[in-house]
Amino acid sequence: MRRALVFVLAAIAGLAGAPVGAQTEPATPDVAARPPDASPADETPQAELTAREIYRRVLRNRFDSAVQELFVVSSDRAGNEQGLRMRQLWKRYPEGSDAYEKGVLSRTIVRYLEPPDLRKTGYLVINKQDRPSDQFIYLESQRRVRRINLRSQTVVGTDLSIEDLVPRELDDADYARTRDTEVDGTPCFVVDATPRADMESVYSKFQLYVEKEHYVPIRVRYWDRKRVEIKELRSPVESIRQIEGVWIPIQATMRHLLEETRTTVSVDLLVPDADLPDRYFTQRQLQSKRLHLPDEVMARARRL
Repeated sequence: MRRALVFVLAAIAGLAGAPVGAQTEPATPDVAARPPDASPADETPQAELTAREIYRRVLRNRFDSAVQELFVVSSDRAGNEQGLRMRQLWKRYPEGSDAYEKGVLSRTIVRYLEPPDLRKTGYLVINKQDRPSDQFIYLESQRRVRRINLRSQTVVGTDLSIEDLVPRELDDADYARTRDTEVDGTPCFVVDATPRADMESVYSKFQLYVEKEHYVPIRVRYWDRKRVEIKELRSPVESIRQIEGVWIPIQATMRHLLEETRTTVSVDLLVPDADLPDRYFTQRQLQSKRLHLPDEVMARARRL
């Protein structure tokens, strides 16, 4: 399986939510994702695709694992800007793997690279099947790893929550298709999704606008638990690139509609389908002075 938008802002390739009162599809048994030319559903006319099948196609457009470095610039309503840089590692576990059989779907680790006072701060999320994920934070000031609910935590000084950075899976939500539309002239499917209660999402719903050619979400709207629309994520169509058969936007901007602030995330470096041993996704790694990766992994890095 491959993942749209590398996982910078998981929601751009991930879970979205249905409008209040919208009728969602009942969950149906999933099938193993296959390359686009091998899926029997690919012959279904686009007008007949269900919301769940559209989102399944979004998820087929992803890497099995990846390393990426992100440059993040945030600005307030007065136009003042601040920047930070982070490195993110992600790895999914396919059905039949030892980790999957133990209930693990994926692992994500995030470490700040800049500014210097945040350099040793990091997050670890272990995404589980049918139960809440394990979530940990390391703060240099406390010199210890703590288990907390990271979903409500924000990335320092930005409009992003940790939940926005963690990739989501097909069964994390219920889906409903609404009327197709265009985003800046690009034809899009519109998919509403309601997060499952056991996902403990900070959002009550999302709405994804998925461009029809490559099944890449280019707009996502967010509602909080009080059912107030609070954020919007956009990724320019011109930022979408094909990398080793995967179509990904390398830039996205999140706007906080109430605070009138914005955060732009750019993918500066990418290692697609990186060979990442499980030891990189541990509490011990979270406490290490630096997130060192083998030369053979970084030799495949792409500057974007």
